[in-house]
Amino acid sequence: MTDPLHCPEQNAPAPVRGGLLPPALRQDLTDLNSQYLELGLAAGLEGDPRFGWSEPVRRCLFETDPDTRARIAAVPFALYGLVLAPAGPGTTIPRVEDSRAATAPSGWQGRYESFAHQAMFLARRLLDGEPMTLQLVLGLSDEVQRRLAESRLAQLAEIAASPRVIRPRWRLHARFWEMLAMAARRGTPTALQWAHCIGLCLLDAADRDVAPPPPRRRPRR
Repeated sequence: MTDPLHCPEQNAPAPVRGGLLPPALRQDLTDLNSQYLELGLAAGLEGDPRFGWSEPVRRCLFETDPDTRARIAAVPFALYGLVLAPAGPGTTIPRVEDSRAATAPSGWQGRYESFAHQAMFLARRLLDGEPMTLQLVLGLSDEVQRRLAESRLAQLAEIAASPRVIRPRWRLHARFWEMLAMAARRGTPTALQWAHCIGLCLLDAADRDVAPPPPRRRPRR
């Protein structure tokens, strides 16, 4: 069985180096990752699908100190995913306030709405970069990238208001988060670069749950 955290050099995507994103965009991405972690680790958000990490992943993140969490946020890819509902006539987009967490701290909802809008507009800005940038940073398919490119600013704001647009990435990959947290505690360039490589290797698994295969039936004799 292949270890999901094994990243063979010949199959590994190229690390996202600082040159792929201009410094200002890299800083914006770090800031959004930091906001996402802070919002998602607030008390009472355990059952919110926008921050639906598994319990081991949430515990791993919660136990990190501020400096370690800041290094985690500085990874060269988003720690959150964007999910755009299929476009078409009759499509309705529920508002964020329709699904707000009843136990969220005071002021949390406003900060979340600000984060969701920033995340959507950063994705739009990344369309002007290298063709693979959005794929590596946000894991967005060509279809989603096309929709982003065709959407007007008012439409982007409406999409950002949907409670379904933000989802966690690697929500069940506790080993990845533990390794990333360990690398962030060390803070060495080699450890962090390897952790970044592993994150890129898991891009295909970022936005889907990992379920064990169904048991095989024994052949009848």
